[in-house]
Amino acid sequence: MDNCEGERFEALGQRLLAALQGSSRLVILTHNNPDPDAFASACGLAAVINFLDPECRVQVAYGGIVGRSENRTMMRYLPCKVVPFSRVRGRDKVAYALVDTQPRAGNNVLPDDKVPAIVIDHHPQKSLTRAALRQTPFVDIRTGYGSCTTIVTEYLQCLGVPFTTALATTLVYGISSETQHLGREASLQDRRIYNDLVPLVNMRRLSQIEFSRRPREHFFYIRKAVDNAFVYRQVIGSRLGPVENPDVVAEVADFLLLHERMSWSIVTAFYDEKLIISLRAGNYRAQAGKVVRELIEKLGGTAGGHNQVAGGQLDCQGRSRLEIAELDYGLIIDFLQQVTGVENVKTIKPLVSSELKDPWAEGDE
Repeated sequence: MDNCEGERFEALGQRLLAALQGSSRLVILTHNNPDPDAFASACGLAAVINFLDPECRVQVAYGGIVGRSENRTMMRYLPCKVVPFSRVRGRDKVAYALVDTQPRAGNNVLPDDKVPAIVIDHHPQKSLTRAALRQTPFVDIRTGYGSCTTIVTEYLQCLGVPFTTALATTLVYGISSETQHLGREASLQDRRIYNDLVPLVNMRRLSQIEFSRRPREHFFYIRKAVDNAFVYRQVIGSRLGPVENPDVVAEVADFLLLHERMSWSIVTAFYDEKLIISLRAGNYRAQAGKVVRELIEKLGGTAGGHNQVAGGQLDCQGRSRLEIAELDYGLIIDFLQQVTGVENVKTIKPLVSSELKDPWAEGDE
């Protein structure tokens, strides 16, 4: 295939195996609270390594939780087993690979004393990740790609790895979910790979994943998000306060941007001693990743993303409830100033409620 030509793919298999340095075990880690792109990338890389070295035992693991109903449904149909990192044994005796994330990025559970053998990602490098990446034997970061899954699928094609129906379905959903059916930040490579794979997909299963049934908590958070929602010029947002499912933050950010008059959405929530922020932009040149880094990194947090999708987190250990609430509101104001150019943000209007609600008010659950 055309994408296999050129020096970049010369001796790809040899370079991947050399990076493992003869290790008999490889643990492929996704970012915490993995999404479909991370799952698909990990399963694709597992298929690559199993094809190159059938004797190497490969495990796929993640930190955090799998909260969204679509992602939990997807897990049931993955072509490889995926487990929480806490269930991985012998962690000091394995090689590590990272997909859809980077070492020291703050959003994965790679042990601090470990340098990964392989890193595959489509997010830009950060100042925190560059030193570890220089030590990593195999690094493939392509910021022009809309999904990490596309990169890994090119490996599968170039090496001639057979595609099972389950693997093809997983890969297509990874690309589709990350790029919103190729409509958000999709590159020519994403489109080509997607079209190559579609004939191999189990469409009924794909539909079951994408349109999975929602639990009661989904409707609770949607109601809370709408009740707490605010608008300011072309921005819509919501502060959720403490949540039990961190995936709801990105889910609500996607949902709010459906408002026909809005160009940006911002959602914040508090989970596991961290203040989480998720941004979405309607304009494909919005540079959401740059915006969230400027918001979060100056406060000591970690952040990243692309032009239309971005997120970050701030460690709030040791802070009081009042301090976290003030930090939460301050982030909203800082964001509004940054994207609207208004230096003195005053009146923020509620979307549907009679008054703007504070999720940190005592008794608000």
